[in-house]
Amino acid sequence: MDDYSTKIKLSAEHLIRVVFPEKALELDTLVSSPVLSFSEVSKVRAETRLPTADDIVAHSNNVTSGDDRHNSTSTLNTNTTKKRRTDSTDNANSTPSISTSRTVDVGTPVYVFNGVVPSNPLITILEEKLKPFIFHFLDSIAIIKLWIQLMIPKVEDGNNFGVSIQEDSLAEIRTLETDVTQYLDLTYKYLVSRGELIKKVAKYPHVDDYRRSVQSLDEKQFVSMRFIALELRNHYTSVHDLLMKNLEKIKRPRSVQTHSMY
Repeated sequence: MDDYSTKIKLSAEHLIRVVFPEKALELDTLVSSPVLSFSEVSKVRAETRLPTADDIVAHSNNVTSGDDRHNSTSTLNTNTTKKRRTDSTDNANSTPSISTSRTVDVGTPVYVFNGVVPSNPLITILEEKLKPFIFHFLDSIAIIKLWIQLMIPKVEDGNNFGVSIQEDSLAEIRTLETDVTQYLDLTYKYLVSRGELIKKVAKYPHVDDYRRSVQSLDEKQFVSMRFIALELRNHYTSVHDLLMKNLEKIKRPRSVQTHSMY
C-alpha cells in the first residue's frame, strides 16, 4: 500500500506541474484555431440532406403521370387497405431519396425517405477533438483528489489551518469536476434533440421552420463546443494555479504550524 500511495503522489505532482499547463496551452491553441472561429458558423448551418417540398411535388407529379398511363391494365383489390411501398436502390450514403406508395382505397400518397441522414460533420469533428480533453481532465482530477486525501493528516484538536486548505482545495476541485461531467451530458442531449428534429423534417418536409430549427440547433451546439473548450482551458489553468500556490501546505499542512504554549 505504501508503494501505491507513493505512485499516486508522484503521478499527481507530475499532472499539476507538467501536464496541466501543457493541456491548457493545447486548448488555448485550439480555441484560437480556425476550426473554432466564429467564421465557421456559416458552414455549420449546412442544409440537411433531405428532399425538399419541391422535390416531393415533382416526384408526386411523375408518379401520377405514370399511374395514368397504366390505369387500363391495373386491377385494384377493394377489400384491402394496406399501404405498399416501393424500395429504393440508392446508395445509403447518398442524399435520401423518395419512394411513393398509395393506399389502395383512396390513393393518398405516402412518402418514404430512403438513405442516411448524416450528423453535422463540423460538430462531429469538434466532439472528437474535445472529448479526449474531457476524459483526461476527469481521470486526472480523480488522481489529484486521492492525492490530496492521502495528504490529510489524522484529526487532532486545534492546529488545523493547513488541513482546512486541503479541504478547500478538494471542494474547489470537486466543483470543477461536476461542471466538466455536465459537458458530456450536453453533447448527448444535443444528439437526441437533433434526431427528434430530423424526424420532424422527414414527416413534414414542407414546413421550412423544422429545417431552420436543425440549422439553429447546430449553430447553438457549435457555440457550446467553443464554450466547453474555453472552460476546459480555464479549468486546467485554475487547478494548476490553485495547487501550485498551496502545494507546500497541501503536502505538509502542519509543518510550520507548531507553536509553543508558553
